Amino acid sequence: MQAETNEFTFHHIGLACHSLAAEIEAHESLGYVIEGTPFHDPLQRINGIFMVNGPIRIELIEPAGEYSPVRNILTKGLKMYHQCFECTNIHKAISDLEAQGARVIVSPTPAVVFNGRTITFLMLRTLLIVELIQV
Repeated sequence: MQAETNEFTFHHIGLACHSLAAEIEAHESLGYVIEGTPFHDPLQRINGIFMVNGPIRIELIEPAGEYSPVRNILTKGLKMYHQCFECTNIHKAISDLEAQGARVIVSPTPAVVFNGRTITFLMLRTLLIVELIQV
């Protein structure tokens, strides 16, 4: 019996920002175009929008409220803060990454922007933050 493997497919890079409007304008000047519509996720306490430039997709994320985790990211002076991948079995992916020293920083939860599909955030041993989306 062959062990189940988990394929990871790149989805986007997450960028924290103070203002979606200002970031949209800045990225449009670089050739990015809006993909989809702006969204609000009350569970993650964020507002966001996706933009694309050729094969590159970014997610612009601003805090939605005083207790948004994005506020902490911005306070630390970070902008580009996560890479996102789709995976076929999110729970196995979490287990595999934890076995390599990663730790879950946001437990699996449904995401508004992905039509309720489960997402999670992990920090790898290298301090890279990775978001996973269940396909």
